[in-house]
Amino acid sequence: GTRYNIWTNRYTASSSAWGTATLIENNDAGQADGAQIAVDANGNALAVWEQADGARNDIWANRYTASSNSWGAPSLIETNNSGQALQPQIATDANGNALALWSQHDGVRYKIWANRYTASSSSWSTPTHIEPDNLGHPSAPHIAIDTNGNAMALWRQTPDTTHYNIWASRYQAQ
Repeated sequence: GTRYNIWTNRYTASSSAWGTATLIENNDAGQADGAQIAVDANGNALAVWEQADGARNDIWANRYTASSNSWGAPSLIETNNSGQALQPQIATDANGNALALWSQHDGVRYKIWANRYTASSSSWSTPTHIEPDNLGHPSAPHIAIDTNGNAMALWRQTPDTTHYNIWASRYQAQ
């Protein structure tokens, strides 16, 4: 009634039934929006979304563990407080490792950022700026990841007032 929240519901194919809707974020400071989800080969999922904190939008994530049929606690996966963080995207490999991607303003212009989730340690790394061009505003990020954990990030960028260019960055798994 007063703001948007992020909810999930699990569909079980074997019983052709939906479960019970579950709230996966608990920050009442502002609106939550732009949710994206990725599911690994074992049925574990990671959800990302943007959420207002009263001053700006931040990027949050939460993990669903299939074996316990439960969501964890939401976690802030970006820590740059210089401007709005928007348009989160996420992709996961077969082992549950994931990459999240978003666009974030630095006080001057938007940049593309990424953060990696490692399933074996159940942890997020430090956010990394992956877009090297300081011309124009990048937007509309997308990400895909293969079964080995290699990923390709893609976004559009306006280096001038008349053109959109498509940029890409590749992540190679160790």
